[in-house]
Amino acid sequence: DTMSAALPGARLRPHVKAHKCTALAREQARRGHLGFTGATPRELLGLARAGLTDDLLLANESVDDARLRALAECGARVTVAIDSEATARAAARNGIREVLVDVNVGIPRCGISADGAGALADFARSLGLTVRGTMGYEGHAVLVPDRAERRRLHL
Repeated sequence: DTMSAALPGARLRPHVKAHKCTALAREQARRGHLGFTGATPRELLGLARAGLTDDLLLANESVDDARLRALAECGARVTVAIDSEATARAAARNGIREVLVDVNVGIPRCGISADGAGALADFARSLGLTVRGTMGYEGHAVLVPDRAERRRLHL
């Protein structure tokens, strides 16, 4: 309820890796949060089996054909993160229709450079994919001890 008051409806996309519990996800959906993020295809497939199918995002890139195909066929609206031509090709060949371009915003573990994001989006579109936008993981911001400074970084 506190999260829902602070970030109502689509402003909050819960990440199920935090709780891995479809009962809690249903409570979040009951409060208006119909989009969910998962770290693994398995997490998203669990949400789909539980009937939470409005808008699922795989936040980690994958080139695993079987897992991507399972997501494409699960009956949910599924978007996957891409950060290279290889991840875009994998999404397209396995029936994924929507992607987000993952941009490296300071943690060099995944994501394309900001300079390359537009070209990757164009490449994805050339494969017939719909590019919903961009995303970035700003986990390094939680290491900033000053709450006011973290808030400034968030805005």
